This record gives sequence, C-alpha cells and structure tokens, in this order.
Amino acid sequence: MDRLSKVLSKSLSQIGFWSGALTAIWTVWFTVAFFAWYAISPPSEWQGIQTYADSFRPIPFLAWVIPCVLLTLTFPVLMSSIYLYASNERKIWGLLGLVFALIYATILGLNYWILLTVVSPALVGNHADGLELFVIGSPVSVAFSLEGFGYSLMGLSMLFAGPVFSEGKLGRWIRWLLILNGVQVFAVIAGLLGVWIVTVVSLVIWCISFPVVAILLAMLFKKQGVAQQPHEPDRAYRPG
Repeated sequence: MDRLSKVLSKSLSQIGFWSGALTAIWTVWFTVAFFAWYAISPPSEWQGIQTYADSFRPIPFLAWVIPCVLLTLTFPVLMSSIYLYASNERKIWGLLGLVFALIYATILGLNYWILLTVVSPALVGNHADGLELFVIGSPVSVAFSLEGFGYSLMGLSMLFAGPVFSEGKLGRWIRWLLILNGVQVFAVIAGLLGVWIVTVVSLVIWCISFPVVAILLAMLFKKQGVAQQPHEPDRAYRPG
C-alpha cells in the first residue's frame, strides 16, 4: 500500500469510527429523552393548539429533538464511510444506501430544525396560531408525516447497505442488523394504516438495534484503522 492509500485508509477508518460512535450516542440520548418526554406528556385526544401550547414543556421536548438534529448530520457520514468501504462489486449497494441517507437527512434535518428554532419558541411565547400543521401530536401534523417518511428513507438506506457486508462474524452481525432496521420501514406503513402497535414495537426494536449496529460499525472501522489496511475478506476500500 502506497503512502496516499495509507492516508486515505486512515481517514476512512477515523471518520467511519467517529460517525458510528456519535450516531450511537445520539440514538441513546434520543431514546432516553423521548421516553422521558412521553412519560411527562403522554399522548391524549387532540384538544386544539392552544391547549397543546398551555401544556407544552420546552426542555423535555428539546431534549429529544436536539439528538435528532445531530443524527441527521452523522448518519449520512456513516453511510458514506460504508460506501467507500464496500468492495467494487458491492459498491452499488453502498451508493444506494448513501442516496437514501442523504434524502432522509435533508427532509428530517429541516423538519427538526423547524421544531427546534420556530415551533418551540413560538409555543413558549404563546404564539400558537397556525402551528397545528407543525406540532407533534396534531392530527393534521405535517411534521409527524415527514417523520414517518424520513425514517422510512433511513430504513431503506440501511436495507440497501446491508449487502455490503458478508465476511467474518462482525460483518455478518452488521449485515443482519442493518437489514433488521431496514425492514422496519413496513412498520411505518402499518402505522399509516392505523396499526399503531406495530409502529410502537418497531420503535422499541429500533432504539435497541440501531445503536448496536452503529457501535459495531465503529468497531469495524476502528479495527481497520489498527490494521492500517482495508478489510481483507471484503476487499473493502481501494483508493483509485
């Protein structure tokens, strides 16, 4: 391996490691904060935007929105690392995963940024008129609809990325955990059809399995960095 190849391989292992580690951290943060918010403000029948604003608690709300914003930044980086890691014959799967990850990040990054910088301050300032379309919990919430679509795209991203990995025990664990997270896209469809229990179960599975696969990916890239060479069984990354 020449000097340029070593530099590129080292950069890939470092970026892959940190994007995987941070993705896991943001997901655990979200899980703890979201279920705490859910316990503090359990869902109830919609009584109108003013009632929602009167009961709004900004700190528990922002505690789970912020890691969602951060996740839209690190997940595409992780998927780009997977794309570069893939062998030539499997790069198409990594590319498809990256494409859907970028669409997910664009949609949900904007969605959560609006919740963070527009919706929350408006509710705190008692400027609730017209916010029915933008709050989580409203029956006509555009934000909730975008969440469903965005996480479906994330699921497709992981579903396509799964075939990149095949060799070794670690690779096989990553492959099937990515696929497990990917097939949960059908839970979103079930939720839209009114089968909410499927969506709830899927969310619980995602909160557990997604940070695990992110950690395993971080371990994979860390291992690659220690070896200072591509992952041999998959003939992973060959610059040029």
